Amino acid sequence: MIDILIDNFLGFLAQLLPCALLIFLPFPQEDHRFSRKKIFTGMTLALILLAAAFSAVICFRDMEKFPSHTFLANTFMTLAILPVLLAFIFLVRESLIKKLMVFFVVFFYAITEFVVVNMVHKILYPDSPGAVLYTYPRSFTVIFILYNAVMLPIMIPTVIEPLKEYLAESEPHNIKREFGICAFSTFLYCAVIIYSSTTFATLGYTITFLPATVMCTFNQILVYWLILRESVRRKRESDERQAIEIQQIQYDNIVNEMENTRRMRHDLRHHYNTLCDMLGREQYDEMKNYLSRVIDTTVKRDNEVYCKNLIINGLLQYYVAMAREEDIKCTVQAACGDIDIEPVDLTVLFGNAMENAIIACRDCSERWIKVQIGTVQGSLAIEISNSCREVKLDRRYQTQDGFSPAKAFLSDRTGESFGLRSIAHTAHKYDGSAAFRFNAENETFTARVRLNIHMEV
Repeated sequence: MIDILIDNFLGFLAQLLPCALLIFLPFPQEDHRFSRKKIFTGMTLALILLAAAFSAVICFRDMEKFPSHTFLANTFMTLAILPVLLAFIFLVRESLIKKLMVFFVVFFYAITEFVVVNMVHKILYPDSPGAVLYTYPRSFTVIFILYNAVMLPIMIPTVIEPLKEYLAESEPHNIKREFGICAFSTFLYCAVIIYSSTTFATLGYTITFLPATVMCTFNQILVYWLILRESVRRKRESDERQAIEIQQIQYDNIVNEMENTRRMRHDLRHHYNTLCDMLGREQYDEMKNYLSRVIDTTVKRDNEVYCKNLIINGLLQYYVAMAREEDIKCTVQAACGDIDIEPVDLTVLFGNAMENAIIACRDCSERWIKVQIGTVQGSLAIEISNSCREVKLDRRYQTQDGFSPAKAFLSDRTGESFGLRSIAHTAHKYDGSAAFRFNAENETFTARVRLNIHMEV
């Protein structure tokens, strides 16, 4: 009896534990309510208790009421899966549609694991006792372990990692198409596989059907990979187009500044000639009045050099000028030279950060923006603070030293903070980080960004 208890315990755990842990992997740490280590430890302990209870229920069932343990095994498996799903929904702070998308992918893995392991076991052990679909002899457990040892290294890089990247870059309202395709293809795959495996239950049909099952499984993995990779590619192209548009605006601004400078030089020569003429006639009062009018009508233009990096310096000049046109006081401290960061990414980062700061300042009586940029231990450190009256916060996200992830902030205009998420995405692209803080007492919003860089020597 002890051997049966142990075998059922290990078999149940070998089947359910990989799926229960796999469902959390596509979401980054910031989306988890607790650390991933704590979640995995707690989930493992909970499944150990469920596996022990399952083994006890199966082995010590009332033989008169339940002569076959099939019903009990199915019921217990369902009751075990539900708490895992509820824990997953609670422990991951993301939109429901993203959670469902991950669920369908892991559901595909669980069905494949269940069907393939049963088929392999039937081929290797044709004389095994009945109801092998719902019991766990030792040979069954070994096949489960071997299956996961082979499939997880395939599944994680080809499906889970692209899915993680896709979910990080996509907003909930933009994933309906991919969600529909994944859900439909997963249901279709599972329906075909389950129907075929139950219809062709004899050993001969199982041997024939196993290669087709394996081929369909890898085809479904390819479907996931293509859908997710193509979606990420389209999203990046869209971001690059947006960045190029910002760069075009900056370029047009520079061209306008050059044209204004040319006109100012022409006007300056005219003023010099007029003053020389007045001086020759000794019209000193007229000269004084004329100079006063020129000073009053001259627009002060700032051409400050903030740092040696041409891209960052140009971006700061453009957005500082834009801010000062709206009577926003700007303070800039920048110290960085050549850095190995794409101009498009710098444009997206500074464009979103400065535009958000300027928009936030419009509702404030005291309008100010403070920018600090520097290189520290191989990283580009950026901190942009500005006056800000209020923000909308999603309280599900925890803060660290007062700073929260981009997803914790909601935009008044669109309901979600797309600008902050673009900043965070750019930071993560360079293995960096982005965090944001709102101080209601001081009415201050702060964006803190770090990007790993390789300084050019």
